[in-house]
Amino acid sequence: MMTLSARPRASLSRQALLPREHGAYFQLGLPLATALAVTRPSATALWLAAAAVASFLVHEPLLVLLGHRGARRHEEEGLLARSQTAVLAALGAAALLLALQDLEATARPYLALPGILGAEVLLMTWGRQERTLSGELIASLALGAWAVPVGIAGGLAPGAALSLWGTFALGFSLATVAVHVVIRAHKPGQDRALLRLVGLAASGFGVAGALLWTKSTGVSPWRVVALLPTALVALGTFVLMPTPRHLKRLGWSFAIAGLSTAVLLGVGLA
Repeated sequence: MMTLSARPRASLSRQALLPREHGAYFQLGLPLATALAVTRPSATALWLAAAAVASFLVHEPLLVLLGHRGARRHEEEGLLARSQTAVLAALGAAALLLALQDLEATARPYLALPGILGAEVLLMTWGRQERTLSGELIASLALGAWAVPVGIAGGLAPGAALSLWGTFALGFSLATVAVHVVIRAHKPGQDRALLRLVGLAASGFGVAGALLWTKSTGVSPWRVVALLPTALVALGTFVLMPTPRHLKRLGWSFAIAGLSTAVLLGVGLA
């Protein structure tokens, strides 16, 4: 019989209640890091980045509090989740208030992007829809949207900040759709050929839309070049249609493609 002292220790993510969705770290970190890298980040930009990180980290303890991680974790870790939620919410609010003190009036409206999208994420989380395709798409948009006010606070032009977010948003959307198509395609009774066609069409429309966007707005075609790594991985995924057991490898492929996008965007915006 296992004694109390002999029980296996919980993982670090369980002890600290860190988000378990590894892709979300890239969805927040890559746009933020790119926005900070291509500007001379002011204290305001750094405070906004801190608020973004706090809002991201509060998600996991909130899920535990709502019981979305199971009744057992809610019972065992409810106190930790409550205190961690309160601390992170306070830190995020304080960072946001400090940023607002020196944030230019022209930049403040762009805070509505992560604010509105983040509120929608909370609503979908409350309704247990955060793992649906629409829920994950909105979450990726909300996380990346923090790069817009951060970039503007660092001196980036609003159009450039929006195009940075748009490039990452389209890439993350293609990756999310690809993962969902792979999972669904290998369920019994699914038409794999139709799902492959839908995925290929989504990739084609995404790249075509990016091209039209650059022509109509005058944005540098470099944004389309930066999107290509993720688009190529998505196209390869829809053609090969790997089994769900390769999802981890697929996730790392999209992560590397996202890093390539960040480098290309950094070169294009520098």
